[in-house]
Amino acid sequence: MLGFTRTRPRLILPAAAFAVLAATPALAAQDRDAANPDSVSLHERAKEVQARFERFREERIPPELAGYGRGCDEIVGRFCLRFEEGEDESEWTVPEEPIEFGMARVQVLQELAEIHRQIPRDSWILGQRVFYMGEVGNWQGAASLISRCGGGNWWCTSLLGFVRHEQGDWNTAADLFALAITQMPEGETFLSLGLLLDPDALEVYENASDQAAAEERLWLLSDPLYLVDGNDRMTEQYARAVLIRMRREAVNPYGVEWGDDIEELTLRYGAERAWERRRSLPNGTLQDTRSIVGRHHPKSQEFLPPDLALEDPAQVAPGDWTLEQRRPWTGYAPPYAPDLNALETQVARFRRGDSLLVVGAFAPQEEDATVDSRRQSMNPRIVDLRAQRNEDRGDQQARLNPFGAPPEEPLPLPVEERQPEGPVQSALFLIDTESGEQHEVRGEGPSGVYQLQVPNGRYVVGIEAFSPDAKQAWRDRHGLWQDPLAPGLAAVSDLLILAGGGEIPTSLEEALPTALSAVRVRAGEPFKLAWELYGLQIGESATVRIGIDEGGVGFFRAVGQFLRVLQPDSPVLMTYQDAGPDVLGTVFRSVQLSLPPDLEPGEYTLTVEIALAGREPMTVPRPIIIVP
Repeated sequence: MLGFTRTRPRLILPAAAFAVLAATPALAAQDRDAANPDSVSLHERAKEVQARFERFREERIPPELAGYGRGCDEIVGRFCLRFEEGEDESEWTVPEEPIEFGMARVQVLQELAEIHRQIPRDSWILGQRVFYMGEVGNWQGAASLISRCGGGNWWCTSLLGFVRHEQGDWNTAADLFALAITQMPEGETFLSLGLLLDPDALEVYENASDQAAAEERLWLLSDPLYLVDGNDRMTEQYARAVLIRMRREAVNPYGVEWGDDIEELTLRYGAERAWERRRSLPNGTLQDTRSIVGRHHPKSQEFLPPDLALEDPAQVAPGDWTLEQRRPWTGYAPPYAPDLNALETQVARFRRGDSLLVVGAFAPQEEDATVDSRRQSMNPRIVDLRAQRNEDRGDQQARLNPFGAPPEEPLPLPVEERQPEGPVQSALFLIDTESGEQHEVRGEGPSGVYQLQVPNGRYVVGIEAFSPDAKQAWRDRHGLWQDPLAPGLAAVSDLLILAGGGEIPTSLEEALPTALSAVRVRAGEPFKLAWELYGLQIGESATVRIGIDEGGVGFFRAVGQFLRVLQPDSPVLMTYQDAGPDVLGTVFRSVQLSLPPDLEPGEYTLTVEIALAGREPMTVPRPIIIVP
């Protein structure tokens, strides 16, 4: 949320975050057109009308007693950014606006309309009318107003794109923003990524050999749900660029001159959803302790991809790509699903000739799950690519924070216990990281198993479930790739963990209905393990050893071990001789196992090692979680 005081101005950003202003600059001087005195006079009158309304709104926001403040999570220019994690964000809703605000807005819209009739080509007044019509949701009226602009004007096209975005027509909005860019005068820039990307991602973008392709990849990966038509995260960013142009020369509730810091915060977090006034505890002086608080959506999350995903999405392992909820560098809440959480998945790759067969089992997080709900996959290969960035920001503020003590380490977010309501759409997506081509299979239901066959290559895999009625969604997104199998070589597929009990499957088709959506098992309880072998000779025998190591794959990467072989002291669950295939082709194998009952709950890696005479051993790991 956003806050401001007159003596030491404060700005508070999202329920996701808030910011504090550090100094009060003078108001910005307005440009004047001396060539037409009447137009200049009317334009200045319009600015006075807008300023009068904002001052009226600021003066009449009811005060609330605020608690003691804490340090900044980040300083942006004059502003101190804070992430308010102590509030019950699930209960916060946009408060009802006081009646006198609505009456005053009607008046300011009438006055601006009257002035605009006398100087209809004034783009600033047009922007203010669209802005205030949008505050009351009159987007149809705003679109009708913009239609009188005429064609070929980039500002009118941009405003219409802004309106279509707010109406949820994201494909049309994207087309309009693209058209506006072509209509802009030479030297004008619509949207710069310099203030938007975090430092690591910005470095990847600036070092890219093809920045246009890198930007296209950025927005492709930022799309919150591929199930929803259009890319609202991309058009939201262009809408924010339009919003900045509307507000740049307008009076804001903080009473300060527009600056790069306000522009950066608007680019990163968008417009405020509601305003409040907070009054701090008395400090024994005559200093005015009131501040204006501008709230953002409490479920704002980071949808822009981390730097590794921007550089090479196929390299992002399951669980490494999370939707940052605690300290998002940018914030956005999709209007169709502000409640967007982790989807438990198990994804495995199989070979079909020169093609890649991807199998994805999925289900929303269970109510009794013990894993942090921030994680986008219950797979323990969790590294969280943004953790280092957040730690660095905290360390920096501990040294530079002029507003108080460093913040305490936030508590883990609670596990979501809501279940899907109404019809649920679901899908498995594979997006080629080179061409951007999208492959998909869709269905219904919050859980299930999908399979999708594509050419060998490098992909982003996305598994999603979406309940439009409940405005809930779940997703998992990471990278994968598969190279062609060289002639004469043997290979093994990924491991697929199946439910225990029943008959042992003899083919992948028989195994799929029993695939677990999450790789969580209980010690002592049976489960099945399945895989495929490729390139074996007829009758070529193999020694199969199945073992388990403590620690997930992320742990072994951290200590520099590649898991080519099982550790010498690893518990061995099963060893046997495989007689080999009777015919050439794909060989399916499945066994039933149970883990030692004395294994402590936690992250482990299950490994199958296949030794062939005269060949390099093949080792394939599958991270699992042992639960109580």
